[in-house]
Amino acid sequence: MILLAGIALSLSSCEQSSQVNLSESFKHIKTVTPIQGAQKTTMSLEAEVNPSSFFEVTLEDGSVREGWCVEYNDDYVKGEQKGVKLYSTKGHPAWETLNYFMSIKDQLRMDDPSLTYREIQVIIWSLIDNPSFDIDKINEYGHMPSSIYSNGEAHFDVQKVKDIVADIHSRKADSQFKTLANQQGVTLIQNDGQTIMMGDETAFAVKTVAQNGDPSVDADYSTCFDEEIIANVSFNRWGWTNGPISEGSGEQTYDIYAGAGQCDLSKGTLVGQLTANYANGTLTVTYRITEESFFTNELYTLLETHLFVGSAPYPQMNNNKYTVAPGQYGNQNSHDNITEYTYEVSGLSGDIYFIAHSVINGFGQ
Repeated sequence: MILLAGIALSLSSCEQSSQVNLSESFKHIKTVTPIQGAQKTTMSLEAEVNPSSFFEVTLEDGSVREGWCVEYNDDYVKGEQKGVKLYSTKGHPAWETLNYFMSIKDQLRMDDPSLTYREIQVIIWSLIDNPSFDIDKINEYGHMPSSIYSNGEAHFDVQKVKDIVADIHSRKADSQFKTLANQQGVTLIQNDGQTIMMGDETAFAVKTVAQNGDPSVDADYSTCFDEEIIANVSFNRWGWTNGPISEGSGEQTYDIYAGAGQCDLSKGTLVGQLTANYANGTLTVTYRITEESFFTNELYTLLETHLFVGSAPYPQMNNNKYTVAPGQYGNQNSHDNITEYTYEVSGLSGDIYFIAHSVINGFGQ
């Protein structure tokens, strides 16, 4: 049983430092929940090696996760650490604003390809109450990561950060805000340096084939978003479009991978399978979670699904530009931690493509 504990984060800096005492790395700030099975685990931490996040966290099960700096003015410890502890913010009102942002973060990045990890990192600081962070006073903070601010210059879009933060605060009374803020949480890692934060994982379906005993992407079926399947069209995001698929070609099985940044399966986690069958003008797609979480020893679960189906590899916006933003996929649902879901898309003809996206719970929560 997961026990509730009033624990606060020792929030450490986003500059590298020597090891600090573990007992000093959490202080009483906000209530969080210890994650059962993850109170004495191992992680490895690297900074700014992944273009999608401030940190790259490798957990004991081998999965590679996006990590974020919680305190802008404390230090982190690089490399492998043993005996770290994981906590969840899910269900705690004090974390609602940050939980909500992390639930929409990937959608924002898909909608706006110019949104970098730097803006996301500063938004996170702006939404955390303690320590207080004021973007207009950033020049007064003496311990900022140089990739974010140096020599009197901000290396991120200040106005974009302000606009997103203001929009989030304006939505606090919306029912969707409450739903997403309470449905998802973030994972906090107590370690020998600053507290590290991770969110839920986004996942995509991909056709794989075994090579030397390891899975690899089957290029005959699946194409990474960063490749040009259409001339002069590619995206600086990971994920796959699948196809073309001919009607009557029979049921095909795809793997569902979470967190496979840069379309690298070795960085991701297999969470389930997806079946797709195109017959009689209808594509039937079923998401099915098959794998257990390393942390909960229970099946991962679905929080959201988004499915695109069309004659082109990607959906198009009203301006006719192609996009890979899940909110533009045309078929979507939010779910209450289910393990199976089916879409049927009819009225189709000719060869088709599909993109199957989902948000997965179970990575430490």
